[in-house]
Amino acid sequence: MTFTNSTHEQTTAQQTTAQQTTQADELPRFDPNGAKPLADWAHTSQLLCCRVDPTGTYVVAGGIDHTLQRWEIATGVKSTLIGHANWIRSLDFSPDGKRLYSGSYDGRWITWDIASAKPEPLRIVDAHRGWLRSLDVSPDGQRIVTCGNDRLVKLWSTDDGQQIGQWSGHPNIPYCVLFVPQTDKTLSGDVVSGDVVGNVYHWPGEQANSQVANPSRKFDASELFFHIGDIAPFGGIVNMAFSPDGKKLTVTGLHQCTNAPAGNRRAVALSFDWQTGEKLPKQECLTKEIDATMWRAIYHPSGTIIGILEKQIAFWHSGSPDAFHLAATPSEIFDCDLHPNQIDLYTAHFDGHVRSTRLGSL
Repeated sequence: MTFTNSTHEQTTAQQTTAQQTTQADELPRFDPNGAKPLADWAHTSQLLCCRVDPTGTYVVAGGIDHTLQRWEIATGVKSTLIGHANWIRSLDFSPDGKRLYSGSYDGRWITWDIASAKPEPLRIVDAHRGWLRSLDVSPDGQRIVTCGNDRLVKLWSTDDGQQIGQWSGHPNIPYCVLFVPQTDKTLSGDVVSGDVVGNVYHWPGEQANSQVANPSRKFDASELFFHIGDIAPFGGIVNMAFSPDGKKLTVTGLHQCTNAPAGNRRAVALSFDWQTGEKLPKQECLTKEIDATMWRAIYHPSGTIIGILEKQIAFWHSGSPDAFHLAATPSEIFDCDLHPNQIDLYTAHFDGHVRSTRLGSL
């Protein structure tokens, strides 16, 4: 699998527009072994995160130049969203796709009207002292959860941007937060957070207003944490995902670190049974050893795990420890997201490109 070296070209986008439209009487066929490149759109600085909106209209990426870049998927037309004052590390959409929420190392989260011709910030919230590391939108779209370098996990109202709760029990910096899936999407929802030393905490939603410092449960992923020279922390839980049925929580990062300063480590996804807390088989790249961190892993609705490691997109069958397929890309990947059609994967790269890969056929 190879990508062209083209930057954002209108021609490329127009050629793939028809491919990216799902007909009403067709179902997508997911087949990672047939992965092939679609679009290749460029920006001028490294990109750290990307998300596709729930309607499949836009892909948005955040970069180290403090800007958001929005590409219209059907045409490849790019727009720049300005409002942050530091690297943009986290993105999520409202369930209806009308609002984009961005989180930055400036400690703020911002609300955007994503469909506006020239999006401007609708609301700017000073959320954390220091970096805002991660944010997630609740299944009902009414709340946002964030975490930051002040070691706090905070809950916010999307309606007015007011803080409605927080948890303060992390002894170390939490890197990522996630709402626990609920069968009834009108429920407030519990939250999980993962930190730099491998603690995963489960916070009950009903305790968000009580200033409770102790989580209801803890999961041990400390094998994802190391020190550089016994001084600087290295690793930790950099991302989390629930399986489609909500029965597994999967956290990602690195392990088997033999020389942290030189970058010698192996990418890994570590899963837990959500009900019992039991550790399940890891997902690694065993056949082909790659020095990498798994910056994100997501679940396909089929149960297949899709992970990003260095320049590779990797795929695991449910419960299988070794990747069954690798798809190479031209540059290191820092984030990924799946299009609603369930077969187009979008990736944000260190070289400033957003690329899409078709994982099957429509």
